[in-house]
Amino acid sequence: MLPVLHFLELRSSFPEKEAHVSFPVTIEKLAGIWHCTPRYTKIIIRKLSELGWIEWRAGRGRGNTSVVTLLADTEELLLQEVKTKMEQGDVSEAMELMNRFGQSSVKNRLMDWLSDGMGFSTQMVSDRLEDTLRFPVYRKIVTLDPALSFYTFDAHMGGQIFNTLVEYDQETRMIKPSIAHSWEESADGQSWTFHLKKSIPFHHGRELTAQDVVFSLDRVRLRPERFESSWMFRDIVQVLALDHKTVHIQLRQANSLFLRFLSTVPASIVPQEVVLKSESEFARHPVGTGPFQVARRQEGICVLEAFPAHFRGRPQLDRVEILILPTVEPGRLKEPDWTSVFTSYSDPNQGELAAQLSEDCGWQDAEMLFACCTMLVFNQWKQGPHNHPSFRRALQHIIDRKQMIADLGGDLVFPAKGFRPQQAVRQKESEEAASLEQIQEWLQESGYQGEAFRIASNSYHQEDAKWIHARLQSFGIQSQLDVKPLEELMDYEDWGQYDCRLFGNAFTGDEVCELEMYLQKNYFLAAYEPDTAERVHQLSEALFRESVAAKRQELLDDLESLMRQTHSVLYLVYKKSSASYHEAVRGVSINASGWLDFDKIWFHPQAIHTG
Repeated sequence: MLPVLHFLELRSSFPEKEAHVSFPVTIEKLAGIWHCTPRYTKIIIRKLSELGWIEWRAGRGRGNTSVVTLLADTEELLLQEVKTKMEQGDVSEAMELMNRFGQSSVKNRLMDWLSDGMGFSTQMVSDRLEDTLRFPVYRKIVTLDPALSFYTFDAHMGGQIFNTLVEYDQETRMIKPSIAHSWEESADGQSWTFHLKKSIPFHHGRELTAQDVVFSLDRVRLRPERFESSWMFRDIVQVLALDHKTVHIQLRQANSLFLRFLSTVPASIVPQEVVLKSESEFARHPVGTGPFQVARRQEGICVLEAFPAHFRGRPQLDRVEILILPTVEPGRLKEPDWTSVFTSYSDPNQGELAAQLSEDCGWQDAEMLFACCTMLVFNQWKQGPHNHPSFRRALQHIIDRKQMIADLGGDLVFPAKGFRPQQAVRQKESEEAASLEQIQEWLQESGYQGEAFRIASNSYHQEDAKWIHARLQSFGIQSQLDVKPLEELMDYEDWGQYDCRLFGNAFTGDEVCELEMYLQKNYFLAAYEPDTAERVHQLSEALFRESVAAKRQELLDDLESLMRQTHSVLYLVYKKSSASYHEAVRGVSINASGWLDFDKIWFHPQAIHTG
């Protein structure tokens, strides 16, 4: 890459110079451009000349001006180098190169080339046909350690790489066998025995044993400072391996959601020796028992390959290539062709996509209307104006959700009055809009005197955060906004300096999804005043013990009402998410996270093309 980089740096240093037109330059000038010695500068010049990219006529005598002519087509050279990097899997480096040197015309050509490669393809690999699905995501993968999964796409990836003791069927709302083929529960609901299927292999070849189950569950439940999901296992007193294929779990009290908790991604079963060797390396290149295994993981690409020995049978899809393009604006890539699958989460161009799809083009559209709810979560662990309930109440009325949707549009579809969209759609306005005088009265009552009100957000909700920042400023609140990388917002020492955090959470429509919002530190836990924290604890304990699903829903209603009454959390807007796919794609299954389950996809042979 060095010759290409040297030429591009040379070309960008003389943007006004035309190709094939000579101009004077000194060795000292070029040494400054390439940040090297005059001797090495001459080596670079010789190499570029040999490649035919420049013509060089050296000046006679020391210090005399030389003449250079730029011959190579800069756009073609850049595009070819970026394509090569992409094909080698160096996606991050390729995009950095394009962003640094590319003009809009060559960037558009790259997007066209990338678009042509998206979707489904079949090609011969080692004398057999291999089916590949390639698609982009506009966010980083933060971690592939299932116990640390926080963001929706990370959790989705965990579901493809790992398995749990039992599984939750979203449609039937029933618990089904997975790694455990059967289990028994004691009469008092406190003692559970799980029988594991035989010969379940991990990706690295070793057979899963009861000790792996003990290690995986103890790893999460005994380290709450490390693993946020430990709250789900707080009723577990002991996990024991009775033999090679039998696990006994003792609870302190009966828990109606216990099996449901065991079906979540953080409860995935991992190989003990691999994790103990290096947790950080495991988070990058994990080993599980799932239908897909990680074949390649770099900053700009993650490649999954079908695991032939999966205990439920090999997936029909051979390979999944995920291009990680956080610097690319969603919508820059063209729509995929008719054999492609395109998935997104909170991707603004999906509304446009849905409008463009015609009935006769063979596409079907599956839309999860309210897949994401954005929220402003206050940090009560930090002193500031937000500690006073009247200040938070003022903000509740200052942030006009309908105006926000009207101004921003895109995937913002409905004002949020709570976490559960179905409930909110049916609700009438709970309170009338407050007057400016009333808002000022609340601010005065809170003792607000112009202190800085610090907001943290990630880039996915940047536009929402900017709108709120400007809105608060217009009401005299000295708002400060920082848009932070995802990884930093998971660090409490970093986000603890802020008065509130703006983020979105994917709605999955089940009790665990809701409960984790109230009980997990990286969600609402920091938003509670002491009385609110105690009430949340009481309601969650009651919910754990309640065996009737309808009554558990009533308790969840109470938790949501508590957030509204105390203004501990300000629910903002619902965002939609959708996935479009062609009718030739069989087995498309949109999971609770709004993504496609790769192991359920297959393509009709009459509809595919061979590469």
